[in-house]
Amino acid sequence: MQASRKKCVVTLEHQLADRFGLLLSQAQLAELLGRSTGGLRYSLSHPCDQQTRSLKACGRKIGRRVYYPASEVARIIIGNDEA
Repeated sequence: MQASRKKCVVTLEHQLADRFGLLLSQAQLAELLGRSTGGLRYSLSHPCDQQTRSLKACGRKIGRRVYYPASEVARIIIGNDEA
């Protein structure tokens, strides 16, 4: 089961990288999650569940903007926090 979950993470990671690139902006992450940019920004500033906390923690600040690595976003979406 662990191998199939890892394969799902890798597949999703490749799909995200093909669609958005290696780093997702907040707008791209909001689009992926089906949220508005403002709603995502609010959720990240007041995280109430583990998935949101994980997304906030994986953010990388580059200059004034925050980007989210496609590999970590895929891992969080699949729910494999141990990898």
